Amino acid sequence: RGLVAFVADGAILPRESGISDRPMKDAIPFSSPETLRVEMELPHAGRITGMGIPEGITVIVGGGYHGKSTLLKALERGVYNHMAGDGREYVITRDHAMKVRAEDGRCVMHTDISLFIRNLPNGQDTRDFSTENASGSTSQAASLMEAIEAGSQVLLLDEDTSATNFMIRDQIMARLVSEEQEPISTLLSHIRALYKDMGLSFLIVVGSSGDYLSVADLVLQLDHYHVRDVTERARIIVKEAGMEDLYSGGRAARTGLKRRLKKRGSTPDQREGRQTGRQRGRGESRQVRMKLKALGTDSVMINRDVIDVRYLEQLSESGQTICMAYYCGWIFSRLNRDRDLVEVIDDLYEQVEKEGLLSVIPAGYSCGHPVRVRKQELYACINRYRQAGILS
Repeated sequence: RGLVAFVADGAILPRESGISDRPMKDAIPFSSPETLRVEMELPHAGRITGMGIPEGITVIVGGGYHGKSTLLKALERGVYNHMAGDGREYVITRDHAMKVRAEDGRCVMHTDISLFIRNLPNGQDTRDFSTENASGSTSQAASLMEAIEAGSQVLLLDEDTSATNFMIRDQIMARLVSEEQEPISTLLSHIRALYKDMGLSFLIVVGSSGDYLSVADLVLQLDHYHVRDVTERARIIVKEAGMEDLYSGGRAARTGLKRRLKKRGSTPDQREGRQTGRQRGRGESRQVRMKLKALGTDSVMINRDVIDVRYLEQLSESGQTICMAYYCGWIFSRLNRDRDLVEVIDDLYEQVEKEGLLSVIPAGYSCGHPVRVRKQELYACINRYRQAGILS
């Protein structure tokens, strides 16, 4: 149907509290605007109706505390099935959708961010960019490009957790600081091209960045948790402001940078451990035992290295970080030659699909009970692993 998401009529989107995933009691049930209502015929639930969000650029607006982020959070979790009684059983998003946010201080390794950042004062090449301590805008640019590499074609953003200078640059500031002096090119200036040239759809919550109305295919307004389709009204406002074609230009070509994982030498921890497991993959060595651990949904530990994954907001339980620890152990203990990152991860998921999750967990490991995790989060975990040895 060309939809990126579906929210069923009657769904309960608000949660009990900020630290609870239970549905809020006496919450207002979701009701679709008539212009977006579609019907779905399900084999075990009959006919249901709800809001279908089409491919393209969808902007979600509204006053504070009216439900914008609540809707986006429900769409973030729509990549998973829900248990009965959750309230969001029929809130569905394409399973490759990825939430992208700013993440000050994260490492970035050999990522092409030149679409958004270029001409740095230090002369660093942003077509093959690395840093140990990324800024908010740099981290968000890198996360967006990494999500594309991981196969995401639907990207979710919230103005509240985004870097302002990555999202927008107002015309007054542009008059004071010229384009030649500003190395950051905003998402706003490229978003139409990203959809037109690369097929990327966006779901974006904005509260004050009104310029995004000029690039939107669909504008949804939250008013006391009621959703309204205000697309036509937004177009009238944009036309009256003379902004119709202000951000319609530009092109966005897919990056040609292919990243590889570097062959790993054995660490003291690995040399002390015993080898275990069967030889698998394309000529890879047998697995070398590594120390693996997960701490809630905040971090993964490989030997003595801690990978911070707390800003991967679509992780829903600690079993997924445990799974990422096992997956990383499987990958990094077998690298006896440089391997393409995409190829390695595809090999891993192919094996899990054929032989099951236990096939990548060495006998005797007790890291915890794993829950299968998406490729998107595994890519993100490896991208934040400072010892991963990613090469351009």
